[in-house]
Amino acid sequence: MNLRLVTALMGWLSLIGSPSAFAQQSAAPSRAIIVFDASGSMYGEVPGGVKIDIAKKVVSDIVGSIDPAMELGLMAYGHRKKGDCEDIELLVPPQSRSAAAILKAVSGLEPKGKTPLTAAVIQAAKYLRFEEAKASVILVSDGVETCDKDPCMAAEELERLGIDFTCHVIGFDLKQGESSGLECLAKKTGGMYLAAKDAASLKSSLEMAMKQVAKPVTTLVVEAKKSSGGALLDGVAFQVFAEGGGENAIATGSGGHWSTELPKAGKYTISAKFGGKTLELVATLKDGETVTKEVVFAETGLKAEAYDKEGGVAFEREVSWDLLGPADSEGNRPKVSFSYEARPFLKVAPGTYLLTAVRGNATASVTVEVKEGPAQLVKVILGSGNLKLSAISAEGQPAIAKDVSWDLYSPPDAEGQRKKLGYSYEAQPKMTLPSGPCLIVATYGNAKGQREVEVKAGETQDIVVMLGSGKLKLSVVMEEGGTPVAKDVSWDVFGEADAEGNRPKAAYSYEAQPTLALPAGKYVVEVAYGNAKGKTTVEIKAGATTEKVVSLGAGKLKLSALATEGAEPISKDLSWEILGAADAEGNRAKAGFSYDGQPSFSLPAGKYTVQNEWGAAKTKQEVEISAGKLTEAPIILNAGTFSTSAIMAHGADPVPEGLNWDVFGEPNAEGERAKVTYSYDAQPKLHLKAGKYRVEVTRGAATANAEIEIQAGKMTTMQMNLNAGTLKASSSTPGDWEVFGPVNAEGERKKITYSYDQNAKLFLPAGKVLVVRSKDGKKAEQEVEIKPNALTELTLDAK
Repeated sequence: MNLRLVTALMGWLSLIGSPSAFAQQSAAPSRAIIVFDASGSMYGEVPGGVKIDIAKKVVSDIVGSIDPAMELGLMAYGHRKKGDCEDIELLVPPQSRSAAAILKAVSGLEPKGKTPLTAAVIQAAKYLRFEEAKASVILVSDGVETCDKDPCMAAEELERLGIDFTCHVIGFDLKQGESSGLECLAKKTGGMYLAAKDAASLKSSLEMAMKQVAKPVTTLVVEAKKSSGGALLDGVAFQVFAEGGGENAIATGSGGHWSTELPKAGKYTISAKFGGKTLELVATLKDGETVTKEVVFAETGLKAEAYDKEGGVAFEREVSWDLLGPADSEGNRPKVSFSYEARPFLKVAPGTYLLTAVRGNATASVTVEVKEGPAQLVKVILGSGNLKLSAISAEGQPAIAKDVSWDLYSPPDAEGQRKKLGYSYEAQPKMTLPSGPCLIVATYGNAKGQREVEVKAGETQDIVVMLGSGKLKLSVVMEEGGTPVAKDVSWDVFGEADAEGNRPKAAYSYEAQPTLALPAGKYVVEVAYGNAKGKTTVEIKAGATTEKVVSLGAGKLKLSALATEGAEPISKDLSWEILGAADAEGNRAKAGFSYDGQPSFSLPAGKYTVQNEWGAAKTKQEVEISAGKLTEAPIILNAGTFSTSAIMAHGADPVPEGLNWDVFGEPNAEGERAKVTYSYDAQPKLHLKAGKYRVEVTRGAATANAEIEIQAGKMTTMQMNLNAGTLKASSSTPGDWEVFGPVNAEGERKKITYSYDQNAKLFLPAGKVLVVRSKDGKKAEQEVEIKPNALTELTLDAK
């Protein structure tokens, strides 16, 4: 009985009496961060242009069209400094309606530095609190890791520690052999690896990843290869069978890299046919998960195991393998196969290879001869030891249970430089390292501690690092004794001032009530809540928790605008500006602004001027904010709306384009009218203060005007008749066009318009006009009659 029939029968039996097994559960979309590669290599070119420009446009296009409710953030690396592996920045925290902020941040990125992609993904995951909630990261990178970190090892750790962590990876213009680490990062976290070569494929890849984040779909990816980790085959036929689903395939496809969406989570059998040979394997998928399976058609190969010392026990996890072919004339060996399984079966053709095992930063290589027949077992001795690490804030304190990161370094070389041997983001990790001395550095929040140790082959040591740190618990209230603010707070913590009075930033947070780990010492804390800001000093003691409540002495201002007394609040087309008290020179500092219909501001207690604009309707109002109080200020605009359109003649349709509207106020003592507002829309709606106005509309040389009166809270509608037509003037020779109106009482004609086009389309008032065509002293003229809402055609050459 074949594998498919066995799994089908077992699946059917497991479903008897379990109707709920057929039910589908929809996974709620998680918060996500896009990690954007802005390293120096992004200045390279691909079909369609420079990579950074293409990536900026693609991200802008897609982010601008997402559901505004999605909580999306942006992180970038390599955009500020050259050669700096710490150049990682969260540009936009994940939040709803973040599209505008992301577009602005992306537009300002300039590629400069290295590719610390692994650390960036880890930072993004930690910011999303991946150990507590579902979290997704979308990495867009055009290169491999360049900062001594292993993305695959990081993937194992993130998958193990996370509640439901997924990293989708888009490899942009990667060369052959460069994608293995990135593919592993995606596959081990249940994400998709998508290859992009140009603008179109980058856009489709990012759209696919965004879709999977917004509404996860259970997806199976199958890759057919001739050798483990090798190049993709082509022309492979695939079938997928559901457990308990009988003999009928639920999905079919072909190629070398094939994917299909599955109807639900569960166990499936994959059948792959190539060159007369059929292979079957089983895949188990969770709801909304992406699983990638490799089908290898080679029949020979080797099995590999790694040990810390002779006579030891083979490692069961966290080993990576590379199998390299014979060296070429320049000594370079092609990568033939790779695996991130601890005890892999590498299927390759017979031949001589170099097998390399890596665990942590312990590495060993052996030459192997693969022969026809059953796979041989190859044992690799790493000569490594283990360190069980923990950190304490002070003597006598318990080990810290979370949020600790570790970096391990070799002894300094002749120039005092240390090579990084390993890292971890587990609080109490067990790490494998090559035997010999190393420096351990523990980081907890903004506190660091270090210790020198000797790693011994085959031995495990317990190492405790003391940080000399304490905790700072922060909260902010609007007034003394008030309730702590629960959201929309930002914090900055600064260390002691240097000789020039500058204070280094020691920590920051966007949580309302954060707890920060800091080295013992004195600090300045700054907090911002809306436009209200506070500042205080604290002293941190090792092993102790310091609580600090900052009082802003501030209140809330809630604004609304009404066209007239008793009307409903206006919901759009508003702008607000809050100005503080005037200084000695009468200048007022801007305290806040908004374009919302009914905005709220957090402001220090005091007096302010609120300036509000609704189109051309403007008003000012004084308000006073009291600490800990909500001040509601409805602003009465005493305004209405003017809705208008223009026609070329009575009974004609409204003019669709090419209109210029001007609105003027009442005349002053000298009879002059000030322009109040204008529009180039075909059918504008203008918000105006109650009163009398003059409206002028122009289309080409045709004009119309009218007097209107706006009433507060009312819509005034008017259609204006231009009483005009269209002249289509053509000429076979170069020259200029001039159009003159009818003869006046003094026998003169006034020029009403002109054009330098050889073939001109002119909008003219109805009536008789004189059309003149001239060039270098040559001239022709003809009188024509323009009829309302009609087209008049004229051909005239200067002779």
